[in-house]
Formats: sequence, C-alpha cells, structure tokens
Amino acid sequence: MKVQITLQTKILGFIFFLVLLVVGVLTATFAFNESKEDVKQAEDLALQTAQSLSFMPAVQDAFRDQINNKQSLNLVINKMTDQVDASRIFIENRKKNIIAGGEPLYQFQDTYKALVFGSFYVTHAGKGENEVLRGIAPIILDYGDYTKVEGAVVVEFQMIKIRDRITSEVNEMVITSGGVLLIGIIGSAILARNIRKDTLGLEPYEIALLFRERNAILQSVKEGIIAIDQYSRVTMMNKSAQQILDISSREEAQKISEMITSDHILKLMDSKRDVINEEVQYEDRTIIVNTQPVLEDGERVGTVATFRDKTEMKKMVDAFSEVNQYSEDLRAQAHEFTNKLYVILGLIQLGKKEEAIQLIQEETKSQEQHTELIFNNIQDEKIQAILLGKLAKASEKKLNFHIEEESSVSPLSEKFQLAPLIIILGNILDNAFDAAADSEEKRVSFFATDFGKDVLFEVTDSGKGIPKGMEEAIFQKGMSLKGEKRGYGLANVKEEVELLGGSIELTSTEDEGTVFSVFLPK
Repeated sequence: MKVQITLQTKILGFIFFLVLLVVGVLTATFAFNESKEDVKQAEDLALQTAQSLSFMPAVQDAFRDQINNKQSLNLVINKMTDQVDASRIFIENRKKNIIAGGEPLYQFQDTYKALVFGSFYVTHAGKGENEVLRGIAPIILDYGDYTKVEGAVVVEFQMIKIRDRITSEVNEMVITSGGVLLIGIIGSAILARNIRKDTLGLEPYEIALLFRERNAILQSVKEGIIAIDQYSRVTMMNKSAQQILDISSREEAQKISEMITSDHILKLMDSKRDVINEEVQYEDRTIIVNTQPVLEDGERVGTVATFRDKTEMKKMVDAFSEVNQYSEDLRAQAHEFTNKLYVILGLIQLGKKEEAIQLIQEETKSQEQHTELIFNNIQDEKIQAILLGKLAKASEKKLNFHIEEESSVSPLSEKFQLAPLIIILGNILDNAFDAAADSEEKRVSFFATDFGKDVLFEVTDSGKGIPKGMEEAIFQKGMSLKGEKRGYGLANVKEEVELLGGSIELTSTEDEGTVFSVFLPK
C-alpha cells in the first residue's frame, strides 16, 4: 500500500533539505575560498615584509659596517613583528647564523636560494601543526663596483593560526546559516497551513486525482470545449477544440484572441447571453458554437464554449470527388491509348507496317510536344499531374486541348495543396470541355503564369458562351446550364479560390466562347 505524505510534511522536508543543501554548499565554498585567500594574503604579507626589512637602512648599515648592533635590529624586528602579526622574524648572515630576531620555531634549510642566488620567494615547510609559511628576501649590499648578498630576512607565520582564523570565520557563517534555516522552517510551516486552507483541506494527491478525472472526461468528449475567465484568458481547452479550431499550441494564461482569429466567435464568447447552435464560418470550416457564460452577481466571470465541426462530412465528400476525378482521368487516358493500340495492332495484322509506324511517330511526336511543354514550362508537379490527365480526357472526347507555349509556372509554395488545385482547375477545364464539345471548333486552351505577385490560370473555350445576366449566377450552388442536379462545380471553385485569398473572373461572348481567369496570391 502506497503511503500518502501530507502537504505540510512535504513542504517542511523540502525546505529543510533545500536550505541545508544551500547552507552546506555555501559554507564549503566559503571555507575553500577563504582558506585560499587567507593563505595567499599571508604569503604576500610575509614576502612584502621580508623585502621591506631587507632594504631598510638600519639592516643595510648593520651588514655594511659590520657593526654588531643586535639590540637595534631586534627593536626594528619586534616592531615589524607586532605590525604584521607574524609568528617570528629573524635575520641570517651568509653563514646562516641568526644575528637578530627570535629563534625560528623549527630549523629548515630554506634560505639557500636567497643567500646564493639573491631570490625573493615564499616557502611552506613542516606538516600538520608544525607547518609554517615563510617569506624570504636576500639582503643585497651595493659596494659601487659590485653587489653582494650578505644575508637574508625570514618572516615566519604558523599555518595553525591561519587555519584557526579561517575556522572562526566559518563558524560565524554556520551560526548565521542556522538562523536562516530556522526562519525557513517556520515560514514553510506557515505556507503549508495557508495552502491547505486554499485547497479546502484537500491534500495534493486528492486534488491530482480530481484533476485527472476531470481532464480524462474533457479529453474524451468529441466536442471542442474551451473555458475562459473574465479577462478572456484560456483556463481549459481539450484536444478536440485544438483540432477543430486549428490551434497548434497554447501557453499558460494566453488570451483567446491570440488563438482564434474569428471576431464573430470572440464576440459570442464575450457575451453575457447564452448562444445555442449558432453556425459560424471559421477559415475553411463551418462550426456550430454553443456558449454558456458564468455569471456572479450579474457580472460575467468566465465563459464555457463548445464547438462542433460541420465540415467533416463535406471533407469526406470532397476527398471522394478528388479520387473519382483522378479515376476518371486515368480511365480516359487508358481508354484512349487502348483504342490507339488496337488501331496499331490492326494495321500490323493487315501488313501496313508503314502506316502503323507513321501513326506511332505522330502519336509520339504529339505526346512529346505536350510533355515537353508541360515539364519545361510548368514545373509544379501538382499542375503537371492535372494537365496530363486532362490531355488524355480531351483526346478521348476528340477535343483540341492546347497549352499555351508562353505558360510558365515555378514550383508553388506549400500553401497550394493538391486538393484545392484539383477542384479549381479540374472543374473549370471539365466545364470548358463540355462547352467546346458542342462547338464546331472544339478547342480549349490553357494558360498559366506566376509572374508578379499572383499565380494566374486562364482557360478559354470555343463554346456557345454564357447568356447575359447569368455571369454571377453560375457560381451559386445548384445553378447550372446543363440540367437538374448539377451546379456544384463552379460553386466549389469559387469557394476554394476565396479560401486561398484569390479571385475569379469570366469573360463570355455568345456563340464565341468563354474565358475563365483565376488569380491566386502567392
């Protein structure tokens, strides 16, 4: 059985551990740095003191005149010892005999470099309680023609005294840290009691259990659900709402206006009245919106909104139409080539090889011309696929489908998906084929360019044209010149063009034909 620990115990334990860790790390860091700093200061002080004494006139004169004025030198050394709080200061001559100052605590042979080479340096000698730090400076006399090392000054500090000073400073810091630790424990106890009051006496694991249950319920609902507070900040959103409203990511306390671009939906969510089953066009979807404001003393303190996507079925129908149109184009292409293969087979069987070869060459030439034009001038694979299918369909219908040589299109951006291009170009070309089929010329031409800021598609047919006054009506759903149960193709074209931010225009002359022009911003 899992043991449940109370909130107060967790906070007290965490604060105690955290403060203890911080205090321990800071104390260790302080002790290490302080130890290095104090030792470095002692080394600098020992060396500087030894240098100062070695250049003092009194010390120089004592060696220059070889006067045994030990008492005078001892006065200077004692005064300097008190000033720098050194353990010992003494002076040696070249024979390493101490001529002034106190006797060293321990006998170390460490003045050799100073007496022989005239070096200034610091040494550490001894171990444990016997360890000492020494600053050594040579006494160099100038005899005019030459200089000579006559002795050495040694300033000595006991390391145990330096460590005692460091320990004292660390102890002071530990006492201060203990006070901080005590304050932290008292503060954490008050904080835990306050939090428990705010959570209605519930422990964190109880709140977490309630939250998980609530979240599981909300996420399992297929309808999109969004809750906002009085400042229009999102407090809850399920995955269905993100999918329906195409919200890729959200941040804590983000405003709903930063996620949803529809002013209509924002207005509904900001209203104090209930909204029931209101249809809203959002981007490329039709969404059914319901809102329930949360009122307190007549003031709105929040809103809960639900969303349902009405366009899922429409997308399935569109997808089926795309597949059906591809299938129709492939069927036309296969049917056309099958017919030509039968003709070639018949010519071969009749022994008319030259006619068969001529037919193959003509067909090859025609295909190469179309293919070369499409692949050289129109470099977007989606448009290439659509045009190749329509070429086969035009051939089957015995139509002259001509792609203008001036056409030029670079690969389009990801904005132009295959589905809307099939709906736009497929429907316009199919309408043009139907219109041209009833004319004598039976001609349809296609022109495309992406020169400038827009992508332009232009389809011209040799049909009978559109009657005057019907130019706008043919883009309405259910309106068709071909009979009943038709009239959805151009309506879908207009819808897709507008979703891409473009426009569609037509110019029609009766008994001469129609020109459809589609402008899509890059």
